[in-house]
Amino acid sequence: MSNKWKFFWVVSFALVLFFQACGMHSWEELLVSAADEKKMGREFDSLVRDKNKDVMSSGEELFSPQNDAQQELYDYYRARGKEIVKVIDKKDMETLLPKEKLCRNNTDNRNEKVACTKDNFFEFKIIKSKQLNAFAVPGGYVYFYTEILKENNTNKNGFRSESELMSVLGHEVGHVVLHHSRESIVKQAALAGVIDALLGDGIGSVLAQLGANFWLLGNSRENESEADVKGFEYTNKIGISSEGLSDFFSRGLKSYNPATGQCDEKKEGSVMDAFSTHPPSCSRVNDNKRRMEKAHQNFPKDRSERKFTDIVKAAGI
Repeated sequence: MSNKWKFFWVVSFALVLFFQACGMHSWEELLVSAADEKKMGREFDSLVRDKNKDVMSSGEELFSPQNDAQQELYDYYRARGKEIVKVIDKKDMETLLPKEKLCRNNTDNRNEKVACTKDNFFEFKIIKSKQLNAFAVPGGYVYFYTEILKENNTNKNGFRSESELMSVLGHEVGHVVLHHSRESIVKQAALAGVIDALLGDGIGSVLAQLGANFWLLGNSRENESEADVKGFEYTNKIGISSEGLSDFFSRGLKSYNPATGQCDEKKEGSVMDAFSTHPPSCSRVNDNKRRMEKAHQNFPKDRSERKFTDIVKAAGI
């Protein structure tokens, strides 16, 4: 073995030992800690709440229930999110929780800092918008647009089952658990030379240089596939069909065959371009089908007589 390779392996081994000793899981965590992720997520959420034009389009705002039916929908949505959080592996959760007091409960004083726990780390929110989208940012903030929640005569691409809602929720939580935004942030920040801003002044400086819409941009195909696997893991543990992922992402794929649950990757074509951060693909649909078959999954798409679509219709969003 050459001296060059000996040096490489010695350094690699030393880094592994260093990360383990520090309780870290990657070199990215050395640059952006769990506390940094939570801080950035909170500051991004403040921009959403303030309807900042850099992250919110004209007319968009956080959804606030105006009647009992809308409150039922909001409670249902957040309950499904918390259901997914409950099945996150302990080791995965440990990588998310900062030791500093950076979390808050939804009902607490917004300025009061409390310790982060599995129960209060994630926050599931809805944005009133005509966009067909959903996304997650570091620190456990998950946002779904109202348009993606509803399927009607004018919007044929909204959710049609609890399985679709849960599958996409699991997918978004998967992005957070896998630290995909941190991975992208470190790469982009390194190129832009703003690592100091990440660890210093906070998200304001980062957004100024990377662009406020950074987290609204698409993930890599590899990251999307990894989040699909995590989402499947969660829905499978909960006991609801993971077919919702295939149902939703196959919508508009011309070569998709509902009878087999598969599509021809050579003939892929989609009208789902509006869902820009998660481009549908036959490969993802087919991979999900294979995961279901391997797990011998036979769970329902809706688990109660009061279907998700009925709750959405009653809310009139």
